[in-house]
Amino acid sequence: MHEKPRALDRALRSLALRPHSEGEIVEKLTAAGYTEREIAEAMAKLMENHLLDDSQFAAQWAASRARRGLGVRRIAQELRHKGIARDVSDEALALLDESVLLENAVSLAVKHLRRGDENARQRAYAALVRRGFDYGVARQAMERALAEVEPEE
Repeated sequence: MHEKPRALDRALRSLALRPHSEGEIVEKLTAAGYTEREIAEAMAKLMENHLLDDSQFAAQWAASRARRGLGVRRIAQELRHKGIARDVSDEALALLDESVLLENAVSLAVKHLRRGDENARQRAYAALVRRGFDYGVARQAMERALAEVEPEE
């Protein structure tokens, strides 16, 4: 009969695969059937050894997702889903380079506008909103994208 691994071992295996938030680790350990006491002890040990840091996780996650072309709203939603506190999330989002976010939005808008059908503008704007860009960034991106695409026509 196999013995159930300790909660700390289970958490360390998860962290070896990729960084996780505190909330994600607690959720994984709870789903695996560990008691509150076992989870608390494992979390204390992870924190004591600086293996979990929601601020660092949030900053890394936000930067990674911004590089993949997501907007601030979508990244904030993902961080909340991962159990990151709003103040920690806000700090991580403040570190993002607004010019990079705008460039990502422009690239996405251009891609949709180049399709050239009569609904291209609506589709481009809808894509920006789905990706989590707020109204101001979406508007700026659409203006720049239209300036890029229209001279070609």
